[in-house]
Amino acid sequence: MEFKETQGFNRPWHYIIYIILFLLTIGVSIGVYFFENKSTETLIAGFICTGLVSWFWFTMKLKTRIDSSGIHYRYVPFHRKERTLSWENIETLEVKLYSPFGDYGGWGLRFKLFNFNDILMNVSGNMGIRVEMKNGKTFMIGTQEAEKAKRVIENLKGQIDVWTKSYN
Repeated sequence: MEFKETQGFNRPWHYIIYIILFLLTIGVSIGVYFFENKSTETLIAGFICTGLVSWFWFTMKLKTRIDSSGIHYRYVPFHRKERTLSWENIETLEVKLYSPFGDYGGWGLRFKLFNFNDILMNVSGNMGIRVEMKNGKTFMIGTQEAEKAKRVIENLKGQIDVWTKSYN
């Protein structure tokens, strides 16, 4: 049994934020061009920035996979290749409700305040797979399919003999 999920910034409110940022960037570029220095370089730089933000926005995806070898994740474009949290290195694991703003300050790729060993990767929502590693690092991987992830983890728990604590 395997769990696979790909999340992108494709919720209606994501598009509203994108459109606001897009219009703001274009507006500032045009405003600077007409009211400040009439420099075409400024206008071109504004359009290039808008293009880069657009590319970044529409390529960001969180890919998660859980199988018998571990939990695999990739936050495109931040991670060039898939990373794996192997079962042998996991101390505790649970699928849980959390507060994106209260715990990490929002959504995206983030660290807990003053703790760079507690990493959040999410797109939206407030459910995640919390993984504490034996080396002290903690990962919260957001999911929109919490129940499915929980079922796969429970099923794998019976197949893998390296679990050291009870998993929720």
